[in-house]
Amino acid sequence: MKIRLAAICLTVGLVTLGMGRQSCWSQQQGYYPPAMNMQPGMLPAGQGGNMHYASQIPANMASPLAGGPAAATGGQFVDAHGNQIVMPANYCQSCPPGGYEGCSAMGGAYGDPMAVDFSGYTEDQIGPHYFDVAVDTVFLTPDSLLGAEIPAFTSYGIGLAVGQTINPFLDPSGQDEDYQAGWRVAMRYDLGALSVLEATYTGIYDLDFRQSVVSTQVGTMMPNQLFSIFSQYGFNPAGFINEFDQAQVHNLEYDSDLQSTEISYRRYWVGNNPRVSGTYLLGARYVRMTEDLVFSAEALNGSGFLGTDSENDLVGFQFGGDGWIGVRQGLRFGCEGKAGVYNNRFKFNSNSNVTSVSSVLQPAEDGNQVAFVAEGGASFVADILPSWSVRGGYQVMYINELVLVGNNFSSAQFASVPVTPAALATGGHALYHGFHAGLEYVW
Repeated sequence: MKIRLAAICLTVGLVTLGMGRQSCWSQQQGYYPPAMNMQPGMLPAGQGGNMHYASQIPANMASPLAGGPAAATGGQFVDAHGNQIVMPANYCQSCPPGGYEGCSAMGGAYGDPMAVDFSGYTEDQIGPHYFDVAVDTVFLTPDSLLGAEIPAFTSYGIGLAVGQTINPFLDPSGQDEDYQAGWRVAMRYDLGALSVLEATYTGIYDLDFRQSVVSTQVGTMMPNQLFSIFSQYGFNPAGFINEFDQAQVHNLEYDSDLQSTEISYRRYWVGNNPRVSGTYLLGARYVRMTEDLVFSAEALNGSGFLGTDSENDLVGFQFGGDGWIGVRQGLRFGCEGKAGVYNNRFKFNSNSNVTSVSSVLQPAEDGNQVAFVAEGGASFVADILPSWSVRGGYQVMYINELVLVGNNFSSAQFASVPVTPAALATGGHALYHGFHAGLEYVW
């Protein structure tokens, strides 16, 4: 019993002696054990020197969602779910440029070289904009359906001169298309701390219009007084097309859609201010645009229709990027731009049941040509819940070197009687613009 007691006493003595020596050695080297309940700038009693950091954030600065006052005083280091608490880097508006230097409120925080006060900042620092899934409703309209150069298809009464009408109807150039709804979904997969792989799909399916005119419901309400552009509105009776001229009813229908699929690599960048960040973008894109146009009539000497359709399938690479600025905590404003060079695989086709003239159709063709696609826009994103944000903005998309049905119904095509097909026009362009609104989700 005495031997055991002596051994215990010897062990305690050795440990105490070792701790004493370690404490003395540590103080000689300038090391002091941290005191978790210290206030910024304070040192334990009896210790000298100048301390440039604080071991914890004051109680009134700790977020309740991150443990609250208990965590700030060192009494709790996990949240209600048992997860370790990690306090974020803190933004300090009054700190001088250069970063972590003596800021009285925080004992050191990130400075603001721009010194621009947008207000609304708390302890959380606004960093890069990111999400895992974003879903938007898109409202787009084309700048012009079929093109502004296309004349009216129908005249009530015989035209006064070549290309002139008394009462024009079925005029595509007068169609200011309303905004049509589509959708867009974007998904991101983290490849690393500063890079993501992004896949995006956009679809607008109902860019269209319908027009119809009945002879007995317009003008002097006489029957069979509708004349078509193919006969220059009836100005030259030798050019009449039985299925379209001296008609009772004319109809014009147009349908178009626009779809886009993108796969992109994004690399984050951060400016000299934590409020400003963005990404560089490099990727591949597939854009598909289709059109269908049908002109039909019920005439005194017969009925008929003429239809044309086009397909433009563009595949290529694009580059660009975006930039975001934190306006207030939880509210961001950003702009994005991207452009690329594409191969356009186009197809053009036409069909008709007109038999009174030898040819009124543009022959079917297909081919490849180089095209260009550019897109840009501006957006706001507002955080509403820890994992959910709402977003909205405006965007513009431009495509050139397209084969469009409108470009192949130009005035020059109708300059001779009977109608003779012109060479296929392949240099069309399209401009789409509109709004988008949706949600973002972070896992």
